[in-house]
Formats: sequence, C-alpha cells, structure tokens
Amino acid sequence: MRLQSKLTLFSAASKITILLLLVLLLPPLIHKVALRNTDNRLKEKKDRVLQIIEEQGIEQFISEGDNGAYGSYNLLKEEFISIEEVNPGTAADTIENSLRKVENEVVEYRVLSLTFEMVGGETYLLEIGRSLATIREGGDTLQKYALYFLVAVVLLTVFIDLAFSKIILQPFTLIVKRLQRIGHPGTFKPQQLRTSTDDFIYLNNTINSMMGQIQHAFLKEKEFIGNVSHELLTPISILQTRLENLLSDPTMPEHLLEKLVDNQKTLHRLKSIIQALLLISRIENEQYLKNEPVNIKQLAEDVVEEIAERAEVRDISLEMDLKDTWVLKEANYSLLFTMLFNVVNNAIKYNRNQGKILVSGQQVKDTYELCITDTGVGIPEEQVPHIFSRFKRLHAPDGESHGLGLPIVQTVAQFHKLKLTVNSVLNQGTTFCFSFPKA
Repeated sequence: MRLQSKLTLFSAASKITILLLLVLLLPPLIHKVALRNTDNRLKEKKDRVLQIIEEQGIEQFISEGDNGAYGSYNLLKEEFISIEEVNPGTAADTIENSLRKVENEVVEYRVLSLTFEMVGGETYLLEIGRSLATIREGGDTLQKYALYFLVAVVLLTVFIDLAFSKIILQPFTLIVKRLQRIGHPGTFKPQQLRTSTDDFIYLNNTINSMMGQIQHAFLKEKEFIGNVSHELLTPISILQTRLENLLSDPTMPEHLLEKLVDNQKTLHRLKSIIQALLLISRIENEQYLKNEPVNIKQLAEDVVEEIAERAEVRDISLEMDLKDTWVLKEANYSLLFTMLFNVVNNAIKYNRNQGKILVSGQQVKDTYELCITDTGVGIPEEQVPHIFSRFKRLHAPDGESHGLGLPIVQTVAQFHKLKLTVNSVLNQGTTFCFSFPKA
C-alpha cells in the first residue's frame, strides 16, 4: 500500500474513532447541557415572578376566592407555574424531576420549588416546571444536528488531509518515479529537489550521492571489461595464427597435433567469451546506433533460416507462426538478430531429441509479442531470476556454453527498450517473450 494511502487511512480511522467516541458521549452530554439550560431558565422565571410579587403584591396571582392558590399551564402542558399557601416553617429550594397530574394525564416535569414569606407572615410555595419530554425533544434535535455537523467535519477533513498529504508527498513521488526510470546506472543524472521538507532533501541528496558512486563503479567496470577484452584479442589472435602454422607443419607428430587442436579449441572458446564481453560492453556504452527500421516478422524468419540446420542435426522441429507486420523504426538489425539467435540457439541446446521449437508473433494492443517456446528441460523456478547473470549457466550438452548468451539477450533488449519475460516449467519447456513497443 502506498504511503499516501496509509496516511489517509490512518487519518480517517483516527477521525472516525473520535466521531464514535463523540457519538457515545454526546447524548449524556447534550442531556446534561439541556437540563442546565432548563434550570437556568427556571431560575430566571423564578426571579421574574418574585419581582412581580414584590412590586405588585401576591394579590396579582391569588385573589380571595382562589383558596390561597394559583396555577397556570400552557396549552400543550409544556410549562406550568403554581403558587399556593403552605404552613409556616415549611422550607423548599430545590430543582428536581417530578411527576404531576394535569387534566387526568401524568406528566414528568423538571420542577423548581421555592418557599418564601410575605410581610404578613404568610408562607407560600412557588413551583415552576418544564416538561422533560420537551427538554428531551430539544436535546434530540440538537444531538441530530451536532451529529450531522461532526460527520461533515470528518469527511471534509479527510479530503483535506488527502489533498495535503498528496502535496506534501509530491517530492517523494518524484524521487520514486525518477528511480523507476533508471535503465542502468549510466543513465542516471542527479537532480535537485524543489521542496521545503528537509527529510526529502536529505533523501534526495543521499540517493544522488549513492547513485553517483554506483555510476562511477559501473563506468569503471565497463571501461575495464572493454579495455581488457580488446587487449586480449590481439595475443589470442597471434596464438591462433601460430597454432595454425604448427598444424600445417607436415613433420609434426600426430600426438602433438591432437594437443595443438585441443589448445586451438580452448583459444577459440576464450576468444568467444572475450568477444561476448566486448559486445556487452559496447552496447552498454551505447557505441551502437539505432538508425534503421527492422521488420520484426522478417527478422524472426531470417533467424529461423540461419539456425534451421542446427535444429535438423538434433532432430528438432522448428516451426513458425508469425502474424501481422510490425516495423521497429529505430533499431539495430544485427543486435536484434544476435538477441533472437541466442534464444533460439539455447532452445536447441536445452531441448530433447525430437523436440519442438515454436517461434510465434502477433500484435497485442499497442505492442508486438514475439515468443520462442521449446519443449526442453525447463528451468527450476528458483533459478529463473538468475539466468541473465553473467557466467551463470545450466549444463550445455555440447559443452560450448559460457554463460554469456542470455546476458547479451537482456542487454540488447534493454538497449531497444523491449520488455522481456521468461516462463518455464521444469521438464516441460521454456518460453521467452519479447514485447516490441509501438512503432
């Protein structure tokens, strides 16, 4: 999972956790706030009633025919106020929940109760109540809108975090993309990173320094291989010439002739290795040009025609199934020929007698897929990732393999920016596929 996705998921998970906690804590919190507001409202009404009594007298509420009591309910029974005369010495100053019967209906109220004395010595009980159902209804409404608001805030902050993390991680994304575009160390070019984040600047500088060291070592290795390969060819050619002169000497004893022939084979094998290394070095140093169009179908046919005789000697069936015409406009014919020749040659070497090799090709979307499939011994799954390593080879029946054929194949494929895939099943066969890009 990408770092940006992880950061966004973590941010969303933390916000959802907070939201769930708020959902659990919100109802009792809102209920408590609603009760406190109700209590404050009851106290305000109490102060207002007492002020009216003080200014206008108790007669404003209680007349002679009221038996010393006053009561008032609103139409929906949501609130009430009552004043009644009680025995002297009675004391009350509370706010609590209480059940009251109003018109044969029992209603639960939040009731403020307070006793007060008048100048004449009479004691009265003032009660002001508000329906708990109304309080709960107001709290539920407040809770609903608070929940909507919290969900909206969470969603908004998640999107903001996603956008912000994308902006913050953009330098990191640029570093990753730049590393993915590196074909080999020789193509790397250090670049400065435009960002104010010190961590990314440090990472970029570290990668630049590391890749610079790798590039230097890689160039040194290529230069060494190229120079050594080139210098070794001259003495090998001289030795071959001397051996040929000795072989042509009619006075040379037969037992020495056999040794000279063996030496000449060894020199020939050594020369082949050096030439292969020199070819790889020159390709990696981009000493070859890609300046000619190559018809892939015709190329495959030329390779099959060239190597058909070797397949006949091993009694191996070499078949072609090439469809469509595909031209690679900027290519090197000789390198591509060598690439395919090495793959088909390996298919012959590692095939069984009376085996089969199929060279197939067809257009797949915007690419041309060229595959070489054999019925040979196959490659163990754990060895497939290492088959392109130099001097890494399986046992060749002819004893001529020196482990550089497939590295040449990979180098030529990378030089032409081809996608190379290998699928192999032990004791069943191997398939090499090349994807040629759109012309």
